[in-house]
Amino acid sequence: MAGIYIHIPFCSQFCTYCNFYSVKQLGLREQFVDALLGEAAVKRDFFKDTRSSVTTIYIGGGTPSVLPLPMLERLVGGVKELFGLQSGIEEFTIEVNPNDITPEYAAGLVALGVTRVSMGIQSFIASHLKWMNRRHTAEEGVCAFRILRDAGIKNISLDLIFGYELLSEEDWKYNIDRMTALAPEHISAYQLSIESGSALGAMARRGEYRGLSDAECEKQYHLLQRKLSEAGYEQYEISNFAKRNSDGEVMKSQHNSSYWDGTPYLGLGPAAHSFNGKYAPDGPKRLWNTPSVKKYCNYYNKGEGLLSDICGYEELSAENIFDETIMLGLRRTCGFSLESLDKQFLSQITPQINSLISNGLLVMEGDNVRIPAHKLFVSDFIIERLFV
Repeated sequence: MAGIYIHIPFCSQFCTYCNFYSVKQLGLREQFVDALLGEAAVKRDFFKDTRSSVTTIYIGGGTPSVLPLPMLERLVGGVKELFGLQSGIEEFTIEVNPNDITPEYAAGLVALGVTRVSMGIQSFIASHLKWMNRRHTAEEGVCAFRILRDAGIKNISLDLIFGYELLSEEDWKYNIDRMTALAPEHISAYQLSIESGSALGAMARRGEYRGLSDAECEKQYHLLQRKLSEAGYEQYEISNFAKRNSDGEVMKSQHNSSYWDGTPYLGLGPAAHSFNGKYAPDGPKRLWNTPSVKKYCNYYNKGEGLLSDICGYEELSAENIFDETIMLGLRRTCGFSLESLDKQFLSQITPQINSLISNGLLVMEGDNVRIPAHKLFVSDFIIERLFV
């Protein structure tokens, strides 16, 4: 099992809180697709030595839905052909913006083989959406959801944001209730953070934004956990909740889960990251592409520049893999198995594990260790104490 992530770096406007790599140069979309197919051709053998087959595709951004359907069709068709993915894809996700969704666009996604759509609603309150610089209204979000449903998309994930100073407890209850009334299969909820490269970061530096206290954010997080549980959602990761399908399986994001369990994945596009798997024969490596559409297109379309100008990599040590196994395991509600860890490194942190268990910050069940649900909000504090 492995996944391909495709980064579409274009946005028509930037959200206040966002520092993901994206550009407004929509005129570059055509040559970008050419370049991405060029990179895919170069890396078509990426999974050859990983003993894994590709079962998920995830198109993220940026805003993938700013690509017109013919352009998206050429991109997806090219990637599928290069990697031999005409069949065998279990989950094909694309991120969309609500006001890009029309019946025609939704039908086009279904025709492409998309099985799952992730859509950023973020809030159902007009003034909050305006403050976030979102380009959709609450009504457009609901309308887009219904269009996707009518088109036959049976697995929809919606995003919400909490932990910002405009958001009162009543506002947050309202947003959660509006979300659960739509009954998407999956909900992701993220605490707003102040990122240095974002407009919000600049506002904070100027003293124009303070943010909520940790105590207020924690209260909102616990409210989220309680209300989503009451609505039939199961939490499987710090920020992610899902319903069970008719077979009784939690409808978690299969692709994102690969990031948390050491599965190989290939990232295509500027700013995308890749991982060859923690059991790779030549040693685990993390690879990345430089966040520059211009350099990326020049290299793959014109042969200009050096490979080192557009990408880099690092070899991961046994200590790196150990720490990441701890971190990624404790982000998930299932935790990690002690049997999966290097015994030498495990002996170094056993006293810390026992201390955290005695303080109620960890739970041990058999040989499995996890963070109890009511302590997930302070997971960073817990995880940092277990690094070697």
